[in-house]
This record gives sequence, structure tokens and C-alpha cells, in this order.
Amino acid sequence: MLSSVPEHDSTSKSARELELPVQIAAPDRVAVLLNRNARRVSDRLARTLERIVGPENVFYSRNLEEAEAFAREIVQRGYGTVVCGGGDGTLVQGINLIQNYVRSANAWRVDRYERTGEKQTLLSTPRFAFLRLGTGNAIGTLVGANDAVNDLRRIVDFVPGRTHQMPLIECEGERFFFAGMGYDSVLLNDYNWLKKHTHNRFLKPLLHTVGGYFAALFMRTLPNWWLGRFACLEARVISRGEAFYVDPRRGDCIERIEPGTVLFEGPATLLSVGTCPFYGYGLKIFPFARMMSGKMHLRIGLLDPLRVLFNLPALWKGAYRHPKMIQDFLVDDIRVELSSPYPYQHSGDAHGLRENLDFKVSDEMLRLVDLYPQRRTSY
Repeated sequence: MLSSVPEHDSTSKSARELELPVQIAAPDRVAVLLNRNARRVSDRLARTLERIVGPENVFYSRNLEEAEAFAREIVQRGYGTVVCGGGDGTLVQGINLIQNYVRSANAWRVDRYERTGEKQTLLSTPRFAFLRLGTGNAIGTLVGANDAVNDLRRIVDFVPGRTHQMPLIECEGERFFFAGMGYDSVLLNDYNWLKKHTHNRFLKPLLHTVGGYFAALFMRTLPNWWLGRFACLEARVISRGEAFYVDPRRGDCIERIEPGTVLFEGPATLLSVGTCPFYGYGLKIFPFARMMSGKMHLRIGLLDPLRVLFNLPALWKGAYRHPKMIQDFLVDDIRVELSSPYPYQHSGDAHGLRENLDFKVSDEMLRLVDLYPQRRTSY
């Protein structure tokens, strides 16, 4: 889901320094960006959503080129709320395309102002909302997304509504809510392999549920582990900004760590970062993600498969604590160095093999519509 729109820093100078006005989009202007390839985006659902917001405000993307064109049109029309319908990957793609276009357009406008003195109006990034139409739907759990039709009606009827101020993670020119290497990325590859090689028309629909991941776990991931085909990753993690060690037993920060410190070095079966507490299906893998503003939760674990299975309920709820097996940090900028290329995923999508990665909390906060009846204070 890489964008071909060139990415720029928003500007060399801030809008405030240049005294340039910023276009504030109206929050009651709602656009719906749907992943037409998503399994749950049927013709019937599409017609229902069109009746709610008007067909001229619904955009259907089947590929990256269409999504890029729609992102430009959405920003140029001045929509204040962009509703992404699909999975976590669809939302992340929409965010990246729209933010990249806003940054690119504003960089051009600032440059023109500095060269000619001609006043320019800068574009603003709209707020985002999420319709639960994918598979895992980690962000859906965070914001309380449930039924797509009812949720869209609520978004339209209760503008401006409540929003989460969400930091994103930046890596390799993309921004997202979570990423990982280890059990999660290997299992995801096994799950994708199983979907590709399952042709039975009765079994195939079951793979688009949480059962598909358990099938991949027992049919491929665990057998490969026991046969010695699944290797731990050997990692070195260096903090390049302020970091804190979190006591997993008490769930509080007990140690501030200076920039340049090696946070971890050794074998691991899990190395993940997140600003959202959840993976798909409500798996609370980052219980400390919302503890400190401007930080992401770095979780490093060394757990064998049997320990994971025996403690799965506690792990799922984010309640499993074992200081020798799991280390937790709050960080804003880290470098991950691996001894050899290893499977990597972000937003629930596989992204090949990586050996070195730099993760940084984005300076720009995302406004994400909260759909819970009463806003939660903790996760």
C-alpha cells in the first residue's frame, strides 16, 4: 500500500511563521472511501451507504491508482470527515494518501509564497472515521465500530462528535498504528499461504474469520516451530529518543532511559510497536499504548508456542505479565537491527522481509472519530 504521491515535510516553515491562512474543512461534509475489494462491501451495502450520504460522496477504489485520485479529489472538495470502509489496511492507506497529498500541496504553496509573495491558503487534513468491513479490524475495536450502516448514520447525525487524538508511527515513508516481527508476521504469512492454497468453497469463507488464523497456527506455524523451521529473530533495539521502561507487574513507568541506549539485544519471538492497544479481533497486545502522549508501546517477548497457548486468554486481554518473558517500553524513536532478514507486517498486511527498521512517532496527530456511546477513559 505504498503511495506514489511524493512525501514532503509539511513545510520548511510553519503556517504560523508565514502567517498563511489554513483552510478549515467543514466537519459536516462527509466522504466515504470504500475498498471495493473488501469481502463485505457488497452492492447492497454500497447502495445503502449512498442513500445515507449521497452517491456523489461515495468513492470506490479497486487499486492504488484509483485510491490516489480519490484522495486528491476528497481534499480538493474540502470534506471535513473521511470515512474509510474496509480493514485496518484500507484506513491506513487512506490516511497515507490524504496526508501525503496535503503535505505535498502545502509544500508547493509555501514555496510559491516564498518565491512570489502571492498569498496562499494551506490545506488541512480532515478527521477520519472507520467502518468495520475488514477481517481483523483493530481500529474498529479502538473506536467502537460495529455495524457499518448504523455507524455511518451516527457519524452523519452527530457531527462533529468525539474524536481520539491519535499519534501514528512512521517507518519507510509510511504511517500506521502498529507493526511487528515474530509470531505475528510469521503467522500472517502462514495465513496468507493457507488462503491462497485453500480451494474448497465450504472452507474458504471460514478463513476470513479468526478461525482462519487458528487454522494457520495449527496447520503451519506450530508444526514449523516443532520441526525447527521457525527461527527466533536476533535483534538489537536502540533508542534514538527519550524512552521509559514499563514495569509489567505494576503497569507504570519506573525508569527513564537516555537516548542512544541499547534497549534490547538478543533472541525474541515477538518485537512489535503500536500506538493502538489492539491487533485484530480485539487482541490487546499493547496494553500501555495510551499511557503517555507522544509515545508508542514497544513490546519484546521470548515465549515458546506452548506458553502462548496456555496463557492465551490473559495475553488476549493484555493481562499477561512475566518480566523475564516480556519487556515493555514507551518510546518515540527507535532503530531495530536484525541479524538476518525476517518477515515484517504492519496494519495486518505482510510487507516482505526486513533487516533494519527505524520506527518514529509522527509529529502530526490524527483525529479519529470515536463511536462508543460513552467515551472510554482507558483501554
